[in-house]
Amino acid sequence: MTFLRTLFFFTGFCLYQLLILPLLVTFQWKARRQGPESVRGKVYPVIRLWGKSVCRLAGARLERIDHSDAAPGEVMLIVSNHQADFDIPLLAGYAGRSCGFVAKKELANLPLLSRWMRLTGCIFLDREDKRKQVAQVRETIETLKQGQSMVIFPEGTRSGSDELGPFAKGSLNIAQKAGVRIQPVTLQGTWKLKTKGKMLFPGGKVRMVLHSAIDPKALSAEELARLHDLVRDRIRSGLLESE
Repeated sequence: MTFLRTLFFFTGFCLYQLLILPLLVTFQWKARRQGPESVRGKVYPVIRLWGKSVCRLAGARLERIDHSDAAPGEVMLIVSNHQADFDIPLLAGYAGRSCGFVAKKELANLPLLSRWMRLTGCIFLDREDKRKQVAQVRETIETLKQGQSMVIFPEGTRSGSDELGPFAKGSLNIAQKAGVRIQPVTLQGTWKLKTKGKMLFPGGKVRMVLHSAIDPKALSAEELARLHDLVRDRIRSGLLESE
């Protein structure tokens, strides 16, 4: 079953990329002529369907719990734990809002997929170049101010388990500087969909918890100083719920 699912996944994934290739060419042409903002409204439904399709092909059985108090169109900084590669398609398909991602620079080398990510406003973070990082953080803030939600993974790397790693210092200041609320999201079980270092897809249960938002503007100075802990504890509570 695992082998057949893996074969079906790669076949379906490649076919889907080929089917939407004409759309990609069209959107890129229009984005070059009129700017990327002119196509994002049409790109997001394609990305949302892609995210859902990838998760289904991988055998993900999703339990989605929504405690969010955010309006559908509210611009937010979505902050999630990071277990595996499937976190991005899961959030793209089921986060409940259109968003770009602050992702590792290696994803910029993926054929076709990286082009779609650029159209959604994704920022490929260079963790080795501090100067570029500063510029990319500013770019993320400006993107939020322009009306687009963004996803960040403050752990900085995939955990490959249900353990929650430490958050990068200063990563959540983006929300405060952009004047948006923080949407904490807990992902659980995504690392089981594809074991690290292996190419097989055994499938399994995946859990997504959308927590109530945190507004930095409504926090006291003491709470702001503990913002990373507040967000991390809320995400961690989603992991503890299923223990």
